[in-house]
Amino acid sequence: MAAARSKAWTGRRGASTRIRRACCSARNRRCRNIRDDDVMRSLLLILALALAGCAVTPKAYDLSAAAPALSARGTLAHGALAHGALAVEASAEPPLDGDVIVIRTANGLERLGGAQWAETLPRLAQSRVTQSLENAGWRVEDSAAARLRVSIRRFEVDSVRREVLVELEAQLSGAARVFSAREPIGEISGAEPAQALDRAFSRVLADLARWTVASR
Repeated sequence: MAAARSKAWTGRRGASTRIRRACCSARNRRCRNIRDDDVMRSLLLILALALAGCAVTPKAYDLSAAAPALSARGTLAHGALAHGALAVEASAEPPLDGDVIVIRTANGLERLGGAQWAETLPRLAQSRVTQSLENAGWRVEDSAAARLRVSIRRFEVDSVRREVLVELEAQLSGAARVFSAREPIGEISGAEPAQALDRAFSRVLADLARWTVASR
């Protein structure tokens, strides 16, 4: 009888041992799976960071001011004569208030990939308007009583018409006028869109500068 009880207890202890070993084995497998998952997540994170580091930074493009007007004799049309002091403000509504180069497609407005302006468009435009006015003989000062307000209405690449359009509205001393220029474009990629917009913008600035002189 005692032998039977001993044998039964031994059997139960052996079964308990096997159960504990099985549980430990299962826990170990779960632990290994968890560690494997952690390693995989770490590798994916490292890969994502590496790809982000390799992402191409958009190329920044600048705009040009209008060149000083030349007389028939090849000298500055206005010489050293200053037309007075003038303050300049430039503004734009979204999406033209940032540094994106805007494309107009059949589906609406989009951003040109791989390219952007060197600064926000209003700030860049204000700098070039200021330079153009100084080239025309104005003295540009923030404290000046006369104020030229420039609103950027259109500054975009039209992918349907294959052209760029620049349109500015200027207000000075109660007078207002809209200036616009178009330039054809071949490829809507690389540097060509920004260069075509720059050419159109320079033409608009030349007209704007002449208008301010005539309006003084």
